[in-house]
Amino acid sequence: MLLATSLSLAIDHAALIEQELNSQILPALRSNVDASRPISMCGRSGSVLTGHRGDGNCPLNFTLSLSQKSLTQAQRSNSSVELSVTFVSGVSAPVTVSAQGVPAGTEILFAPASAKPSFSSTMTISTSEGTPLGQFNITILAAGGGLEKSVILSLLVVSIVHDIAIVSSIVQRTATIGSIVMINATVANYGSISEAFELRAYANTTLVADRSLPNLAPGGTYASRLMWNTSGFSPGTYTVLLAIPPVEGQLNLLDSSREAGKILLTQSPGSGPSPSPAASGGEQEFNYGRQLAIVAAIAEAAIVFLVVLRSKAKGSVRNGLVGSRKNQT
Repeated sequence: MLLATSLSLAIDHAALIEQELNSQILPALRSNVDASRPISMCGRSGSVLTGHRGDGNCPLNFTLSLSQKSLTQAQRSNSSVELSVTFVSGVSAPVTVSAQGVPAGTEILFAPASAKPSFSSTMTISTSEGTPLGQFNITILAAGGGLEKSVILSLLVVSIVHDIAIVSSIVQRTATIGSIVMINATVANYGSISEAFELRAYANTTLVADRSLPNLAPGGTYASRLMWNTSGFSPGTYTVLLAIPPVEGQLNLLDSSREAGKILLTQSPGSGPSPSPAASGGEQEFNYGRQLAIVAAIAEAAIVFLVVLRSKAKGSVRNGLVGSRKNQT
């Protein structure tokens, strides 16, 4: 009986010791690294690169991207596209960029052509008269650190077209002489290359404002405002016309001019006559003066004709009297 009791106490004491030991054992260490991952691959822990076993030398990894994936360009023109090489992980090494599948008569230059990522490179595409028209898929390559990446740039080559058009124009309806009249216009480039041009405004046939506009890209629009100083102009109604002198090589001239509307210029209250009535008399005033001159000339001729007729009439009467007197004698 005593022996059985001792054995029971010993077993209970052993169980207590085991429980105490289990509570003191540290939790098993866990690794964030997948055991099936190849030794040569690397991961990023925050800003510190970590290797999975081995000596810790990680191969370079980067991404390659373009600022745009498609481009429309005319023959004999230049365009630029931004290329980005972004560092991801590994040991940094120089990466060289190049292009394949470039159409004949076309040159592509990179600046810079090689650098350690991350970096950006400006890709300049120059076409010539010998560049064929059509769609081309150009492969942009980036190679370095034993890794090569590629992206596709779709290039559409079109023929050269020059076409600058005035899309809309408007001018206020009334103004007083001496004020500044605003003339608004919107122009568009319907051609295939960038153009620099001049925008002019006319009141009847008098040039009243002009300005040079910067290069406008193909398909682009530009809103402009011209200012007409009406000082020295005569009262009256003026037709405001906007026009763009043809750029070199432009064949379509139908949309390079547009009427903005008619404006009535009046004297401000209390002001005297215009100091320069002939500054912009316009076609209507010219026609009116010509009509007055014609009327004056006709009146003068009529007066002379009447004087002549009257002289002849007096002579006939005088001769009649003389003849009657002779017959009486």
